[in-house]
Amino acid sequence: MKKLIKLIMAIMTLFALSAASDIHAADRHYQHLKDGYTALSNKDYEKSAAELSQFLEKPNLLTDYALLWRAKVYDGLNEPEKALNDISQIKKEYPGCPVLKNAVQLEIKIETKSHPERAVVLIERYLKGNPEDNQLRLAYARLLSDHGRQQEALREFTRLYISAGKGSEEAARAINTETLSPSSILERAKNLIGKFRYKDAELELISNITAAPETLKRQYIETIAMALFKQKKYEEASVYFKKAGMNYYEARSLFRAGLYDRFHEKVGAIDPNSSQKAAELILIRGLYYRRNGNPDKAISIFNSLKGNQFIAEEALWHIGWTHFLTGKYGDAYKIFHSLHTKYGGSKYLYWMARALESDKEDAAALYKQVAAGDDFYAFLSYYKTAKSPSIISQSEFTVSNNHEQLKRLAILLELNIEEAVKVESLHIAKHAAAYPPDVMAQAAVMLNEAAMYRHSILLAGSLPYSAKTHRLLYPYGHKEVVDEAARRFSINPLLILSVIREESRFQEDAYSPAGAIGLMQLMPQTAQKYSGAVEVRIDSDSDIFNVKKNILLGGYYVSQLVKETRCVPAALASYNAGEHVVNKWLETGRYRAVDEFIEDIPYDETEKYVKRVLKTYFHYTREANPDGDAVKFAFDCRAM
Repeated sequence: MKKLIKLIMAIMTLFALSAASDIHAADRHYQHLKDGYTALSNKDYEKSAAELSQFLEKPNLLTDYALLWRAKVYDGLNEPEKALNDISQIKKEYPGCPVLKNAVQLEIKIETKSHPERAVVLIERYLKGNPEDNQLRLAYARLLSDHGRQQEALREFTRLYISAGKGSEEAARAINTETLSPSSILERAKNLIGKFRYKDAELELISNITAAPETLKRQYIETIAMALFKQKKYEEASVYFKKAGMNYYEARSLFRAGLYDRFHEKVGAIDPNSSQKAAELILIRGLYYRRNGNPDKAISIFNSLKGNQFIAEEALWHIGWTHFLTGKYGDAYKIFHSLHTKYGGSKYLYWMARALESDKEDAAALYKQVAAGDDFYAFLSYYKTAKSPSIISQSEFTVSNNHEQLKRLAILLELNIEEAVKVESLHIAKHAAAYPPDVMAQAAVMLNEAAMYRHSILLAGSLPYSAKTHRLLYPYGHKEVVDEAARRFSINPLLILSVIREESRFQEDAYSPAGAIGLMQLMPQTAQKYSGAVEVRIDSDSDIFNVKKNILLGGYYVSQLVKETRCVPAALASYNAGEHVVNKWLETGRYRAVDEFIEDIPYDETEKYVKRVLKTYFHYTREANPDGDAVKFAFDCRAM
């Protein structure tokens, strides 16, 4: 109730008198819409029909929602013609409305029961515009089968099976998978890889490769190799890549398998000027020598690439970086300076400053220049100069007009109909180009106030960055739970927020193809491992979606990683790449400073992840500024 009162007050502040009159109307007339929706949710169809019909007696801004919900009521009351009449009115009078797709789906469902021939036409028309809707395609296949159109049904079931998406398991029971053509098996395997089902793809292709024609065998071998590579079976993958003549991936597999002699032999015969991938392999060879204590050999290889048409910039960077790591700061400075002169960018400017500082020269002016930005390197510059980030002022948006779309959203928010708010906000985001920036900004503010942070960030992200959009892009979401986790596990709450933002953008039901769950993208085994220590019960994966449980478990895990590594960046790297891998990096890298560790993270994905989370943490500190130790907390690493 307190949240609703706060939201109503916020909305009242946002709108001028004409908008406010609509909101007051919602207290009276729009309450019928709310009551009708609630009754529908409770399957009290008679009451819902009465409330929605009374709401539709007067002109209003949300007729399309009322018609859709009343159509659902009539369907529940087994009055299909009335339901179809409401759907027809939506299609005729509101052709671009947010609920149109839902209305068409309901129409298909109703027609399937009473007029299947009409349903077939509707589904075919719908699938032309929504070919990836496997759920409806499955219904279409069933409908065709039920009405004796077996060949067409077989075609659709086969298409579903090959897609490897939702409905493919049921489709497999409706067809003889052993009669699939070799090309269809190959297509399904590629789709399985796209769904991260690498093992399934590998097994299907290996069991069918002997029956594949010569024209497809190479593609089979390539796809098996990629499935093995994705499973990190690098040595096995290298064998298949060799058979396919894929030299680049063969060499990458050998390298990742730790078969360095074979890797060097393979790369030794490659011309780096032949392709981007060939040049990258030579660069990897240089990185190998540099990471294994032979900087001179590495420099020689990087020098051979600095005129390369594909990776000249990267090669020059690694020359400078190798000089820096080996204490040749003057040479490093010259390289970083030339890179900055030619390409710009805060990265090169920052390392120019670090090279000067390491050579006992004054780098204050360079650090000041880098700190003027708002990226990861600006944050590092604040740390290096022992200064606090500038504070983002609490700027507010002012209302410049009363747009109808905002009024619709405001009423739905006041009525607290979350399902409709999501539909409406996604519709606004999808059609962002059609709305003035101030409309998008106001919509984002309203969603932020309603704790719909993912949708708020989505809308605010379409606007130019400013102090006004900052708090929308970096919300203090789920504050009570985040603060509880921070208090219980002695971890900075802004770090928890930063991980949430970068892992899921505050999407509570986020689920990755790899199986990571919820706001903090926890793997089920991680959640189970720490559930006892956190004192939360996890009976099934669905429990991990619970906001409080997810944040407490994720907050605890982050806190443990920070305690174990004694270093926030190393903890973040562990969260992304795994603890054992990062421990090995720390042991072999012998880094003198935390910025060296971050810049030298071997996995590109992990390096970018750590920088991204720290940049987000930086932006949170600029608004919250909880204490003077916020910057030190991020970069003071006792492990280095």
